[in-house]
Amino acid sequence: MFFPAPHDAKDAISKFAGFIGMVASIALAVYLILPASSAISASAHSLVSIIIGLMFGWLSFAIRIKKK
Repeated sequence: MFFPAPHDAKDAISKFAGFIGMVASIALAVYLILPASSAISASAHSLVSIIIGLMFGWLSFAIRIKKK
């Protein structure tokens, strides 16, 4: 995904930090958007937000743009 062949350690660290930051921001946005209800607990609400953030973060790094 984001460890194919980094040129140096800084490149790998910056890609990993970017991924973690993206997941955190997506998870926070989803947490704030999803309505709070009595049917779902707060921990389940947080867990779902984190899982959605991980999936969208992975998807954004997994998509490769084809160059012409």
